[in-house]
Amino acid sequence: MDVFVAMKERQSVRKFRKDPVPRAEILKMVEAASWAPTAGNAQNVRFLVVEDKDLLKRMKGIVDEVVSRTTRKVVPPDKTNNYNLFWAAPAAVCVIGHPYESTTDRLLREVDPERHKVRRLQVNPALQSLSASVAQFLLAAHALGYGTCWLTGLLIAKPELESALSIRYPEELLAVIAVGKPDSPPPKPARKPPEEITTFR
Repeated sequence: MDVFVAMKERQSVRKFRKDPVPRAEILKMVEAASWAPTAGNAQNVRFLVVEDKDLLKRMKGIVDEVVSRTTRKVVPPDKTNNYNLFWAAPAAVCVIGHPYESTTDRLLREVDPERHKVRRLQVNPALQSLSASVAQFLLAAHALGYGTCWLTGLLIAKPELESALSIRYPEELLAVIAVGKPDSPPPKPARKPPEEITTFR
């Protein structure tokens, strides 16, 4: 599939068929993700693929409990299932990052701690690298005929999920990708034209 076609056709899928995703196909997606650019070639991402229904059920229960306890006053009940979209997918691909500190980060930490703090929150090269990997994973999945949804809402229960998945510091859970064959995906929302979002100087 042409990469431009893949980028235009890919969309977030929230309903999946029950068909399992062959591990060989997931490894193709991970291989595509591994070729994404990373800061300092740190390659600071790995993928934990959860297929086991009991573990998925446990993860769902963890998220449900935290959502119920923390958001019931601000999130309408019909929106709380958005936190658990991974539950309906044949595979939940947990995206795990580990720290990366650039030369710039080390320099700022020593000579300008306040600027270093802002940079870690706003720039965060490690997180940007991970995001590039996820984007390529999504494109590869689409090219192979699978639907995906890049999820971060469930990280409301981040420490509890990390414990359940045996993810230990300094690694951390930073996203989950629901993967499966699409079941009646909705029409793709329109995008702004390039002329509207581009400025030349």
